[in-house]
Amino acid sequence: MSEAWADSVESESYDALGEGAYDSEALGEGAYDSEAVGEGSYEGYGEESRSARRRRERQRQIMLARQRQAELRRRQPPARVARPARPAGPPPRQTITAIRSLDLETKVSLDSLRRTLEESNRRAARATWAAVAGAAVDQGIDSFNTDLGGHEYVKAGARFAPLLFLSPEKTRSGVEGFVTDPRVIGGAAILGIALLGTWRTKSATTARVSIVSPPGTVTAPPAAGIAAPLSFNAQALDRNGNPVSPQPTFAWTSDTPSVLSPASTSDGNFAVQPGSKGKVTITVWAAGFSDQVKVRVTAS
Repeated sequence: MSEAWADSVESESYDALGEGAYDSEALGEGAYDSEAVGEGSYEGYGEESRSARRRRERQRQIMLARQRQAELRRRQPPARVARPARPAGPPPRQTITAIRSLDLETKVSLDSLRRTLEESNRRAARATWAAVAGAAVDQGIDSFNTDLGGHEYVKAGARFAPLLFLSPEKTRSGVEGFVTDPRVIGGAAILGIALLGTWRTKSATTARVSIVSPPGTVTAPPAAGIAAPLSFNAQALDRNGNPVSPQPTFAWTSDTPSVLSPASTSDGNFAVQPGSKGKVTITVWAAGFSDQVKVRVTAS
């Protein structure tokens, strides 16, 4: 008998007899036995008694069914409450491994960043010292330029020395690291400028000396006459054949002063001695270069 049918008649049974009327111990099964009562009893009570008996029998059956249902409930284990399903995701061990790997990568990145910052600070400090040393060297060259004279390569070496404080980038090696080294770049630049300046200086300085001479033959005055003046001019030329500016100081000489004697060693004026004759070589000197011209002196 289903529990639903028992519940449908529950209210009616309790209202008619009450809870105590259905106690099997108080009434017992024999109280409702049809044989004990007999059919004659129905005749005594009439139609109404038979109706009440059927109702009581039905109520008894309902009560027994309820007792059976209660006994079944006590014997059955309580229903378990279903736990909510966990969301799908990686297993705990995989999650822990991923977290540890992330921590390791973070530490490696921080260490790399720390080393990069330390290297940058070290290079910046060395660059500062290089700038200070470069300024001191420039001032020393300006102050002692006279003592250094024309030693341009010594000056270039002094200017290169402060660049040794610089440090190259360690991320590059081999030929690329050597070419991109700031010390190599700075040294090559200083050497190139020094060579260019030397070439320019030499091209603008005296390369040769040329005498602008009078006619090759000069007639000497009579013996009783006065020595006639004779002037020579010279020019200092660069390697391109152009006159340098300013012109250097010239020194003049004569190999035969008895025929042509220099009035002054610096102005190129010579005096032709009266009554003299012969061939004379005139030489001029300037900036380490010289030139000569031969002059023939004849008697008047």
